[in-house]
Amino acid sequence: MRLNLFGFILAVALVAVVSTAREAMPQGMSFQQAPITLVTESGRYNFVVDVATNVSQADFGLKYRHEIPPDGGMLILLQQSAPSTLTVTTDGVSLPMDLMFIAGNGMIMEVHTCIPTDSTTPWVSNSPVSGALEVACGTIQRLGILAGDKVLGAGFGG
Repeated sequence: MRLNLFGFILAVALVAVVSTAREAMPQGMSFQQAPITLVTESGRYNFVVDVATNVSQADFGLKYRHEIPPDGGMLILLQQSAPSTLTVTTDGVSLPMDLMFIAGNGMIMEVHTCIPTDSTTPWVSNSPVSGALEVACGTIQRLGILAGDKVLGAGFGG
Protein backbone atom coordinates (compact mmCIF):
# COMPACT_ATOMS: atom_id res chain seq x y z
CA MET A 1 0.00 0.00 0.00
CA ARG A 2 2.81 2.39 0.96
CA LEU A 3 4.63 1.63 -2.33
CA ASN A 4 1.48 2.30 -4.38
CA LEU A 5 0.94 5.64 -2.62
CA PHE A 6 4.57 6.61 -3.30
CA GLY A 7 4.16 5.65 -6.97
CA PHE A 8 0.98 7.72 -7.25
CA ILE A 9 2.65 10.79 -5.68
CA LEU A 10 5.65 10.37 -7.99
CA ALA A 11 3.38 10.12 -11.05
CA VAL A 12 1.45 13.29 -10.07
CA ALA A 13 4.72 15.19 -9.55
CA LEU A 14 6.04 14.00 -12.92
CA VAL A 15 2.87 15.13 -14.72
CA ALA A 16 3.17 18.56 -13.05
CA VAL A 17 6.79 18.93 -14.16
CA VAL A 18 6.04 17.86 -17.75
CA SER A 19 3.05 20.22 -17.94
CA THR A 20 5.16 23.14 -16.71
CA ALA A 21 7.89 22.39 -19.26
CA ARG A 22 5.37 22.23 -22.10
CA GLU A 23 3.91 25.59 -21.12
CA ALA A 24 7.38 27.14 -21.16
CA MET A 25 8.10 25.95 -24.73
CA PRO A 26 6.19 27.66 -27.51
CA GLN A 27 4.11 25.12 -29.38
CA GLY A 28 5.48 24.33 -32.82
CA MET A 29 8.76 26.28 -32.44
CA SER A 30 11.24 24.82 -34.88
CA PHE A 31 14.28 26.05 -36.72
CA GLN A 32 15.78 25.32 -40.11
CA GLN A 33 19.41 24.26 -39.93
CA ALA A 34 22.12 25.55 -42.23
CA PRO A 35 25.80 24.73 -42.73
CA ILE A 36 28.12 27.71 -42.39
CA THR A 37 31.88 28.10 -42.47
CA LEU A 38 33.84 30.53 -40.32
CA VAL A 39 36.96 31.67 -42.14
CA THR A 40 39.70 32.99 -39.88
CA GLU A 41 43.43 33.57 -40.17
CA SER A 42 43.98 30.17 -38.51
CA GLY A 43 41.68 28.18 -40.80
CA ARG A 44 38.17 27.27 -41.92
CA TYR A 45 35.69 25.89 -39.38
CA ASN A 46 32.43 24.19 -40.35
CA PHE A 47 29.30 24.61 -38.24
CA VAL A 48 25.68 23.54 -38.53
CA VAL A 49 23.48 26.18 -36.92
CA ASP A 50 19.80 26.74 -36.24
CA VAL A 51 18.55 29.72 -38.24
CA ALA A 52 16.11 32.25 -36.78
CA THR A 53 14.37 34.18 -39.55
CA ASN A 54 11.54 35.83 -37.61
CA VAL A 55 11.06 37.73 -34.37
CA SER A 56 9.52 34.77 -32.51
CA GLN A 57 12.44 32.51 -33.36
CA ALA A 58 15.00 35.20 -32.54
CA ASP A 59 13.33 35.90 -29.17
CA PHE A 60 13.22 32.18 -28.40
CA GLY A 61 16.84 31.75 -29.52
CA LEU A 62 18.85 29.53 -27.21
CA LYS A 63 16.33 29.50 -24.37
CA TYR A 64 15.50 26.11 -22.89
CA ARG A 65 18.66 24.52 -24.25
CA HIS A 66 21.05 22.63 -22.04
CA GLU A 67 24.08 22.84 -24.30
CA ILE A 68 25.45 24.41 -27.45
CA PRO A 69 27.50 21.95 -29.52
CA PRO A 70 31.08 23.08 -30.23
CA ASP A 71 30.21 23.22 -33.96
CA GLY A 72 26.67 24.56 -33.55
CA GLY A 73 24.80 27.67 -32.51
CA MET A 74 22.04 30.06 -33.51
CA LEU A 75 22.18 32.34 -36.55
CA ILE A 76 19.76 35.26 -36.39
CA LEU A 77 19.01 36.70 -39.84
CA LEU A 78 17.33 40.05 -40.32
CA GLN A 79 14.52 40.07 -42.87
CA GLN A 80 14.93 43.73 -43.84
CA SER A 81 16.11 44.85 -47.24
CA ALA A 82 18.84 47.04 -45.74
CA PRO A 83 21.22 46.29 -42.86
CA SER A 84 20.25 47.76 -39.50
CA THR A 85 21.41 47.69 -35.91
CA LEU A 86 20.60 44.47 -34.09
CA THR A 87 19.93 43.96 -30.38
CA VAL A 88 20.47 40.65 -28.58
CA THR A 89 19.80 39.81 -24.92
CA THR A 90 20.36 36.65 -22.91
CA ASP A 91 17.12 37.04 -20.95
CA GLY A 92 16.00 33.49 -20.12
CA VAL A 93 19.14 31.88 -21.57
CA SER A 94 21.02 29.66 -19.11
CA LEU A 95 24.11 29.09 -21.25
CA PRO A 96 27.00 31.54 -21.60
CA MET A 97 27.61 32.32 -25.25
CA ASP A 98 29.85 34.20 -27.63
CA LEU A 99 28.19 36.65 -30.02
CA MET A 100 29.23 37.90 -33.45
CA PHE A 101 27.48 40.62 -35.46
CA ILE A 102 27.71 39.97 -39.22
CA ALA A 103 27.45 42.31 -42.23
CA GLY A 104 25.52 41.30 -45.35
CA ASN A 105 28.72 40.27 -47.15
CA GLY A 106 29.56 37.84 -44.33
CA MET A 107 32.21 40.00 -42.65
CA ILE A 108 32.22 39.69 -38.88
CA MET A 109 31.89 43.26 -37.67
CA GLU A 110 32.07 42.69 -33.89
CA VAL A 111 32.85 39.87 -31.49
CA HIS A 112 31.68 39.63 -27.89
CA THR A 113 32.99 36.81 -25.72
CA CYS A 114 31.23 34.92 -22.92
CA ILE A 115 28.15 37.08 -22.57
CA PRO A 116 26.58 36.64 -19.12
CA THR A 117 23.48 34.46 -18.88
CA ASP A 118 19.92 35.52 -18.09
CA SER A 119 20.53 39.23 -18.61
CA THR A 120 18.18 41.85 -20.00
CA THR A 121 21.17 44.06 -20.81
CA PRO A 122 21.06 44.52 -24.59
CA TRP A 123 24.05 43.86 -26.82
CA VAL A 124 23.60 46.28 -29.71
CA SER A 125 25.64 46.24 -32.90
CA ASN A 126 27.71 49.39 -33.39
CA SER A 127 27.16 49.32 -37.15
CA PRO A 128 24.44 48.18 -39.54
CA VAL A 129 24.46 44.39 -39.84
CA SER A 130 22.39 41.66 -41.44
CA GLY A 131 22.63 39.07 -38.69
CA ALA A 132 24.16 37.71 -35.52
CA LEU A 133 25.73 34.39 -34.67
CA GLU A 134 25.48 32.94 -31.15
CA VAL A 135 27.90 30.11 -30.35
CA ALA A 136 29.18 28.37 -27.22
CA CYS A 137 31.21 30.49 -24.84
CA GLY A 138 34.91 30.09 -25.63
CA THR A 139 34.44 29.46 -29.37
CA ILE A 140 35.73 32.90 -30.38
CA GLN A 141 38.89 32.44 -28.34
CA ARG A 142 39.35 28.76 -29.31
CA LEU A 143 39.16 29.54 -33.05
CA GLY A 144 40.86 32.94 -32.89
CA ILE A 145 37.86 34.74 -34.42
CA LEU A 146 38.36 38.48 -34.95
CA ALA A 147 36.40 41.33 -36.47
CA GLY A 148 37.12 41.17 -40.19
CA ASP A 149 36.88 37.36 -40.40
CA LYS A 150 34.14 35.90 -42.59
CA VAL A 151 31.03 33.78 -42.35
CA LEU A 152 30.19 31.82 -45.51
CA GLY A 153 26.84 30.14 -46.13
CA ALA A 154 23.22 30.78 -45.12
CA GLY A 155 23.16 33.78 -47.49
CA PHE A 156 26.48 35.28 -46.31
CA GLY A 157 29.66 35.70 -48.29
CA GLY A 158 30.46 34.07 -51.56
